[in-house]
Formats: sequence, C-alpha cells, structure tokens
Amino acid sequence: MAVFQKDKKMNDFDDVKSQTLVYIFDSIFKENIYKKQSESQTEKFFIQVREIVPKDCEFFENWFRAFVSVAKNDGRKSSELFLKSLEYADSAKEHLALFLEQGFAFFMYINDKENAKKFWQFGADKGIFAKPTTIDFYERFFKRFNSKEQFWTQFPPKMYFDEKKAVEKAKNDFIEISKTDDELLNAINDADFEKFLSNSQNIDFDEKKVVGVSLLYYAIQRKGTIFEGSKKFIDDLVQIHVSQILSTLNINDLSQQMRNQQYLEIYHQMRNTYEKSGLGKIMFDALFGDENVLEQKKSNITKILDEIICRTKNVDSFTKNAGNKTQTNALLLAAEIGDYETISKLIKKGANSKTTLGFAPFGMNYKNGKSVKTQIPNSLVYRLISFAKFDALKKYLEDFSDDAKKTMTEKSQKCDITPLVYFILNTLYTSKNEEDYKRNKELVDNFIPLFVNAGSSLEQNTAFGSAKKLLGL
Repeated sequence: MAVFQKDKKMNDFDDVKSQTLVYIFDSIFKENIYKKQSESQTEKFFIQVREIVPKDCEFFENWFRAFVSVAKNDGRKSSELFLKSLEYADSAKEHLALFLEQGFAFFMYINDKENAKKFWQFGADKGIFAKPTTIDFYERFFKRFNSKEQFWTQFPPKMYFDEKKAVEKAKNDFIEISKTDDELLNAINDADFEKFLSNSQNIDFDEKKVVGVSLLYYAIQRKGTIFEGSKKFIDDLVQIHVSQILSTLNINDLSQQMRNQQYLEIYHQMRNTYEKSGLGKIMFDALFGDENVLEQKKSNITKILDEIICRTKNVDSFTKNAGNKTQTNALLLAAEIGDYETISKLIKKGANSKTTLGFAPFGMNYKNGKSVKTQIPNSLVYRLISFAKFDALKKYLEDFSDDAKKTMTEKSQKCDITPLVYFILNTLYTSKNEEDYKRNKELVDNFIPLFVNAGSSLEQNTAFGSAKKLLGL
C-alpha cells in the first residue's frame, strides 16, 4: 500500500521510524495480527506508535484501536475512537483518504448519519470528497449510497475475531441488498422458476423492464454469471471498480509507464478488496448461491430464460448502449458470454444474426512500420471472435452455416475485412510466443473448413490481404 511514503530527505533514524510505522500498519490492517495474539501483546503495537510518532500518535493510535474495536464488534468503542482520531486527522496527510473512507463507511453502516457527515465534510474540505453544493446534497447522496457493500469492502469478514459470524452477517447483508420491490425481478435473481411463473401472469415480456433492461437481456446476464461462477464474477467486479476509479482520475497527461503503474496499483488494491479478502466469494454465494444450490439454480435460470424467449414476440427489440458508438442486444450479449444454447434458441425465435449495432475500430501494426486500420461490424460472428468464444463460434458455423453465409463475404470501404480474416488476425497474428503460435495455428486450421463451408473465401481480398496470403498458402 502506498500510504506511507518515505521522504527522500529523511535521515536514517526517521527512515527506521517510518518503516516501523509501515510494519505496524500492515500488521493491523493487512495481517490482522491482533487475532493471533493476546491483548497485552497487541498493546505493545500502540505503545510503539506513541514512541515513534509522538506528534501524530493521537491520530494513529486511535485509528488503529478503532479498527481493532470493529473487529471485536464493539460498536460503541469504535465510534468513540473514530471520532477521537478525526480530531487529529490533520496529521494524516497521505493516510487521510483511507481513514475517512473507513470512518464514513462505518458510521453509514450503523446509520449514524450525523457523524458520517462529519467525516464527509472533513474530506470535502480537504478536497478528497465532493463538496456539498445543494441543501439536499446529503439526503440525495445517503439515499443512493450502498452502505452495506461499502462497509464490508472497508472491514472484510476475515479481520473479525469471530470470522464465521461476520461472514454470515455479510452474506445476509448482500442478500438484503439484492431484494427489490419487484417480485418478478426477485424471482429471476433467486432463480425460482415457480415463483417466476406465478409473478409473470399478464406481463408483456416485450414491454417489461427490470433495472433498465428487458427481461430477456437481464435473464441472459444472470444465467451467464451463474454458469461462469464466482471466479468470473470476482474478475468482473474487480475490473468494474478499477474502471470506475480510473474514470475519476486525470491520468491522460501521464506517461504510458505512469498510466500503467496507476492501473496496476488500483488493480491490485481491488484484488485485495474483493479476491484476497474473500469478500467477492461471499458476495457471489449471497447473490447467486454456493456450491450446494448452484446446480439447481443453473437448471432453474435456464427454464426461466426459455420461458422468456418463448413469450417474447421480438427478441431483437431491446438494445442497450455499449459505449464507443456501439449497442448490444440479447443475441450479442449471449455471444459475448459464449452462451451458445441461448444463441441457438434466439436465432430459432427470429433473432437476426446479421444485424450490426455499430462499428468498432480495428487495426494492425506490422514490424516494417506499416499500419493498417479499418472497422469491424458489431454483429454476432465478429462478437464471438472478439471475445474468443470459439466453442460457440464452432457450433454456430456448423449448425447455422446457411444463416452465416451473407456475413462471411460482406465487406465495405468502411469495413474492409471479413470474419475469416479477422479470425486469423485476432488469433494467429496475436500469438505471444512460438508455443502460443502453434496452438493458434492448430485452432485456425480446424476452423478454416467451417468458415469455407459457411461461405468464406480464402482468396477474397481485404485491407489486410486475403486469408490465403495471411496464412502463407
């Protein structure tokens, strides 16, 4: 953690003090060493804080004690210590953001909004949090603030003395978060087929929206998460939060090296928050079910999705903005997650696999310095290739070769490329080493007959040359 940064001008003594403070901080906040030793042993850490930073000890000691008090489930003591530490928070400097985030999350969780305001206002005055600009700022902000998730990201269950109890509490909180006033949405979230049927009577599936998307789109998302499991859920969670944080930072003026460093620091921070702390798995189990119920949920969500497809008149009607001037729909979403079962059912229901919902830039830089650029259509086949969903691509080319034919040779000045050429460039030409190249070459060789059978031409020229030329044939 880059909280305690050494000043290059520090003398040796100050450097030792700084390193000792880092050790104590890591021991309490990362290693939770207080769980493994007696109170008298833990007390020695606080004594050390007084010795090494006598001017700042009121801030650090009270903050550290507040954290340990939370781990003991001593809410009253935690409140007192967080507030006492806030009195000396001007000493925090680089540590201020983390301290304020913890304090704010703690008071919001226990529904003490007056003290939560004190932490927010302190942060706003220091330029860390947004300044309240309207009379109803706090009212609106508190209403949309997810206090339960924010609390557990700051105080993960593994830090508690009674970790098992904390895990159950966190699970219950996340289950509560997932509940809505819409019983039909709750039925999909719970993958409860009978409940879904009973709550979907007289519902127009083409018109009904949940969380801003169609029932069909939402159910495909839900099925994808349940089938892909906790690891993919955690990976997506980490990436979402990394993107959110990066979007708030002004890093465009930084060098590429510094941007990469900033990304890696935030990425590792989010991995610690959701993966290494175990919080991501707890969230997944709460929202989607643990191993004991997951198989039944997979079966139920598939039944729910089948029912939605059956009762939706136009499965292409709903589209969602996907950014970069592109959109997505049910079919493209199914392609993105590689859900061939759903792709097949949607096409049979009438989904148009040739529909293009925007275009994405694509180019190749060659060793001789030449650069070739074009755009690729945002359609089913290109989406399957872009997201490397090769099992689904193979089945689509086998089962729907006639359906794919027009797409295989269609190109334009704007999109001077074909699916086969894109497939070769996106696999073979992105190989990282010889071993990777051999695997990709085998993959391409296996797919060539499928593409040709579906109407692709090895000789058709594109901005990148023909498939035959790219393969050296």
